[in-house]
Amino acid sequence: MKKAPNNYHVPNLDRALVILDLLAKHPRGLTRNEISVASGCSTTMVYRIVMTFTKNGFLFRDEESGRYRLSSKLLDLGCAGSDEYSLAHLAWPEMTALRDATDITVMLGILYNEREGLLLETAESRSAIRFWVNKGFRTTDLHAGAGWKSILAFLPEDKLAAVLKTLTYRALTPNTITSRKALQAELTKTRKRGYATDRAEITAGVHCVAAPVFDRVGYPVGTLSLSAPAAQLPVQDFPEKGRQVCRAAARISEKLGWKKL
Repeated sequence: MKKAPNNYHVPNLDRALVILDLLAKHPRGLTRNEISVASGCSTTMVYRIVMTFTKNGFLFRDEESGRYRLSSKLLDLGCAGSDEYSLAHLAWPEMTALRDATDITVMLGILYNEREGLLLETAESRSAIRFWVNKGFRTTDLHAGAGWKSILAFLPEDKLAAVLKTLTYRALTPNTITSRKALQAELTKTRKRGYATDRAEITAGVHCVAAPVFDRVGYPVGTLSLSAPAAQLPVQDFPEKGRQVCRAAARISEKLGWKKL
């Protein structure tokens, strides 16, 4: 078999794509030297590529650490023709309505490759003191936080078992769940009440309640959450806010074709 013609190969574009793929696997970012070592590109070539991406808004550089990270502009491009984009588009009116009703930041996330949590969209609270996370944030700490637990709780058993095997159960705060047994017990509670809770499991002083978003066949394709400093979202408010986020998530699910039995 003849090989396809290689007349239109662009080596520098190849290198740029390798660097983007590398940064996608390191959400906390990499320095120029780290990118050079991992990609096999010279530091001069890396500098030219990352500066071009940064100038055009596809990367941003943390001035303190010198690390380059992917920007949300790339997330927008990646989602432009995908189901995730449709989810964010359908969810936005419900997100802003819930934000306005509670004055608490509302977030929409999904499981990416059943290995990572990915934040698709944020409707930021207008309160002077608020909690928010940049769109495009990714994490493998699925054992921590109401959002990811709300998805895990409603996964089919085989899918859930596969995900649980990949988790490290590392402690992010003194309140983080650190064992599979404890997480499974929490997921059982989540299924019974319909929403998950987070009492400063990811970030000290920040609480969260979240509910799953289902597609037309009842699969949990996303999570809708309320996140705020503990003073704005105290534990005693969890039941009320849990019901509110469940209703909003259900309305999004209905737009996706889900019908509650």
